[in-house]
Amino acid sequence: MPTTSHLNRRSFCLATAAALLPATYARAQTPRPYLADIHSHLGLIERRMANFDMGEELRSAGVTLLSWNLVDDGPWTRRTPAGIKQTARPAPGELWTNFKTRSAAHDAMLKKWNLQKALTPADVDAALAGEARVVRASESANFLEGKPERVAEAHAFGLRHLQLIHYIESPLGNMQTEPPTHDAVPQITLQVIAECKRLGMVVDVAHSTPDLVDAALGTDAVVIWSHSYISRNGGTWKDSPSLARSLSPAQAKKIAAHGGIVGLWAARWRSNSSYPLYSVASYADEIMRMAELLGPAHVAFGTDMEGVGDNPVLADYADLRKVVDNLAKRGLPEADLNNICIGNYARVLKQAMNAATQK
Repeated sequence: MPTTSHLNRRSFCLATAAALLPATYARAQTPRPYLADIHSHLGLIERRMANFDMGEELRSAGVTLLSWNLVDDGPWTRRTPAGIKQTARPAPGELWTNFKTRSAAHDAMLKKWNLQKALTPADVDAALAGEARVVRASESANFLEGKPERVAEAHAFGLRHLQLIHYIESPLGNMQTEPPTHDAVPQITLQVIAECKRLGMVVDVAHSTPDLVDAALGTDAVVIWSHSYISRNGGTWKDSPSLARSLSPAQAKKIAAHGGIVGLWAARWRSNSSYPLYSVASYADEIMRMAELLGPAHVAFGTDMEGVGDNPVLADYADLRKVVDNLAKRGLPEADLNNICIGNYARVLKQAMNAATQK
């Protein structure tokens, strides 16, 4: 018969093991494949920050590589029935001050959540191995205020992913959703792209007009389109907001031929009868269509989490995990599924970063 001391020791060991089991089990059950979102505003627009732990949300869904986007022109825009519109003109220096203030605040958030930034190829490898990394990104480059030398300062803040155009008038070129103000792509835009290439940053041409996309693809920088969708023929600023923001198949193929990727957002547009996204299953349908059109090496998730307005197709990363489960059931080869989920974004990030380290 066991002694009292033996029972106490045994009870202590069992209690200790039970206490450790949930954490061990949780680590063992981290969803696979790991996920990347190449355009997200998670926690920056809709969440109550005091009660939000982004690290926990990412871990629970298996998201290990997140392009976390600062919106640099938000104070000068508003959402309208006709889409997001510029409502004021920033004074000189305001965009740069706003960028620096928000960058510091975002760094404080990451520290609070114990999340590391993706700054080097080794960080991207860590994400591929299951350790969460956050790619600091800006939607858009308005904060440069026409000064390409500021790209280096932004890089020093940790920026590794730069979108050129957004919703206010820019010295870098025209936007998809407004009448053109430039007759041609400005020379300064090519200087900004060259700085991104030199420093090891991904160039994001989402929101850009076809001439700007073509100009970026004429360089040897790493170029992607992070978020929207591919419509039948693309759109123009004269079209409805959803169609105006779409990408044409021809331009999507050019981006793929350049080695880039195209991300699919999770916006819902009931006003457009031809718009393909309305459910988790339809999001998976569209990913499959994009993979067939461009090749699975050039497709990614660019959900625009918290940036697509009310009632998005994907409400959170648990919904994105449902998309992946749906894709897996369709018999998509494991390598292709992994590339769409994370491998493609990891590849272009490392390509950009390595281009800088080779100099």
